[in-house]
Amino acid sequence: MARELLTIFQAMTVLHEEFNKKALEKQEAVKTGNMAGLDQIIKDESMLVSKLRKLEYTREQTVKMWMQERGIVSEDVTMEHLLQFFPEEDRKTLQYWQRRLITEINKLKEQNEFNQQLIEESLRFVNMSLDSFHPQKEYGNYNHPGAKSTDKDDYEAGGRSLFDSKV
Repeated sequence: MARELLTIFQAMTVLHEEFNKKALEKQEAVKTGNMAGLDQIIKDESMLVSKLRKLEYTREQTVKMWMQERGIVSEDVTMEHLLQFFPEEDRKTLQYWQRRLITEINKLKEQNEFNQQLIEESLRFVNMSLDSFHPQKEYGNYNHPGAKSTDKDDYEAGGRSLFDSKV
């Protein structure tokens, strides 16, 4: 069981290293406005997610079978709980790979947060640019009480539709 878990942790760590590379590539693609590159990165990440799901499923099944073989009943099994059943050498190796995996996961989380901020800034810039191309009406939503107005008239008068402003 220790060897199987070790192999799974190593594979998960390698996948997260790949995720981190993709996150850095995504950062560059957003900075340079490379939409085709961003699209490819997202497709690559989808494949990585699929591989990660399979590994996670394998890990869950491996732990579940191992516990059933030993008559251990527990719903929420943690690595800390499992490690006590392994010899010292296996425990140290598993802890090392667990720490490496956690480090990669934390790096990915930080990079994804940064990329999200970068994308939000890009969207603000795009919205500001769109607003400069579509000047606002002088009095916004005010109409004279006797005047008829349609959404089409409002849009043609220079405003953006509700859909455009929300996107």
